[in-house]
Amino acid sequence: MFLVEHTDRMKNEKFKYRIKDHFLSHEFFSLELDPSTEILKTKPKPSLKDLPGYYDSKEYLSHQKKGETLFSKSYFFAKKCMLLFKSRMISGLFHNPGKALDVGSGTGDFLLVLKNKGWEVVGIEPADLARNEANKRGLRHIKDIKNCKPEEFDLITFWHSLEHVYSLKETIKNLVVTLKKEGTLIVACPNYKSWEAQHYKSRWAAWDVPRHLRHFSPKSLRLILEPLGLEQTKIKPLPLDSFYISMLSEKNKKSRTPFFKGIMIGAASNLIGFFSNNFSSQIYVFRKKSN
Repeated sequence: MFLVEHTDRMKNEKFKYRIKDHFLSHEFFSLELDPSTEILKTKPKPSLKDLPGYYDSKEYLSHQKKGETLFSKSYFFAKKCMLLFKSRMISGLFHNPGKALDVGSGTGDFLLVLKNKGWEVVGIEPADLARNEANKRGLRHIKDIKNCKPEEFDLITFWHSLEHVYSLKETIKNLVVTLKKEGTLIVACPNYKSWEAQHYKSRWAAWDVPRHLRHFSPKSLRLILEPLGLEQTKIKPLPLDSFYISMLSEKNKKSRTPFFKGIMIGAASNLIGFFSNNFSSQIYVFRKKSN
């Protein structure tokens, strides 16, 4: 019985589901449900000292500058498309540039887009390789969100990074403090209640344990953030993510044609998501209330 298919039972039972780290360590981890937030937590949680070792690979594309294989080239093509999408999205949310913090900023591509549009930008990136590349581009970084001033930023973004942060409660507490009143928070993350997750089950690449320390349902962020004074204003799909995640999931299944099968499953996932309004990866936009 697959974990995410029985929502009513999830509220009353403690579920666990074993997931393999297909990417690097090949270790097995469990997913444990927090019924109050619908968050699935990766167990055992690696120590803060050991966690960087699970990222230590040239195959970890979000810390790289370019692709060499068909898969990696697909990733970087999608990344360029997403930068255009993100740029237009921010332009629709803000009439004038302000000050932005990108948490998990990687090599700084998104920060650079904002900077070129007149924004004052700051990044947080724990990976030395990626941060050094961003520094070469003249982008400023800070070590931790707790070092920010109260009500310092008009915009805070977590592009597929909130699932990676080590202490979620502390991070949420600090972002609420440092976000200006009427400021905007954007979180993009995989959706474990999507059709795609149910289709691939334990081989769904977006589990990405243990790098993803937690996994969100479409309700999770609202359940966490609304009591803290942040109002959800938009939910947007990330349709390109589905193609890439499906390709990687097909690789996890040892498919002989992962690229082509991934394209087909990704298209099916997006079509189902269009009618169900429940996509493989989604963007959640929140506004901090003025009082």
